[in-house]
Amino acid sequence: MKKKIIFLGYGFILASIWGVCFLDANMADKATAAMGLAFTFLSVYFLQRQHRFSLSNVDKCIVASIPLFFLIGLYTTLIDFGYFRFKTYNFPAIYQTVFYLQLINPGLIAFLMLVLGLTWLKDLRNPANVFVFTFISLFYAYLFMPEWTLRWHNGQRINFDTEIPASESAKTKEALDLNYGINLSGFSFINPALDTVSLIDGSNKYILLETWAETCMPCRRAMREMPDFYRSVTDKLSVFYVYENRKASVRDNFEQIFSFKEIKDTSRIVIDIDQELYQTLNMQGYPYFLLFDGKGNLIHHIRGYGDKDKIAAQIAEHLK
Repeated sequence: MKKKIIFLGYGFILASIWGVCFLDANMADKATAAMGLAFTFLSVYFLQRQHRFSLSNVDKCIVASIPLFFLIGLYTTLIDFGYFRFKTYNFPAIYQTVFYLQLINPGLIAFLMLVLGLTWLKDLRNPANVFVFTFISLFYAYLFMPEWTLRWHNGQRINFDTEIPASESAKTKEALDLNYGINLSGFSFINPALDTVSLIDGSNKYILLETWAETCMPCRRAMREMPDFYRSVTDKLSVFYVYENRKASVRDNFEQIFSFKEIKDTSRIVIDIDQELYQTLNMQGYPYFLLFDGKGNLIHHIRGYGDKDKIAAQIAEHLK
């Protein structure tokens, strides 16, 4: 019984370590992922070897259930924070659910390593066992972990909302109205040639900035549906897709940003340097449609993406 209690306590400590180190986005990176996976497996191995544990299958299930309960608790917390709440269980709801199940993969991998450590991966003298352990550690830590980290940083609930509540929209518009006096000439962006540029080219065309991030479902919808409208007003309007991300390390991933497949004309992609425009306008989430006149003055904005025709009509009204 003493050995079982020790192992149960160990399972609880292990789950806590993974919770602090890997479910906090500020600490999630490839190095900590690799170390966490190594610690998970090796600590189980040496603990069993030192104390000669002989646990039954029931005991092993109980030990393994502790990290599993932790994951269930995390998922419940996300629900309490307002995630996964949709009027109808439509595609965005399904995508968001799958998205956050993917986000807790660090915990799921820890759980898997614990189960393996409790069963047939205990013997490190077996080359097959070493191969499986090494493969899981390296594949996850160095191939999948950066993608998880990127998506976690961008995975705000607002990025899945295609309809903005009226009260929230009014509050945001009020905050944005305070900054309507800005001029686009005061901001610089990085273009696909990695040059720092101004978006005012002297053509006197209206300029539309569509902000986006790769995990934003409404952004992806707009990228697919709006280009037809943009082409119909190309003589009056220049469109740029402005990438936003609060993490400088993610904004510096130029190759991935400038080759984003959802945007057909990747030459129109620019990056908001230091998120200066985003912060100046007090924007919240994505996408925003920011319309500037030929002199660079902000004259209209739309937050969120819902009905294509309504958004196109609002933009067209200001182009007259």
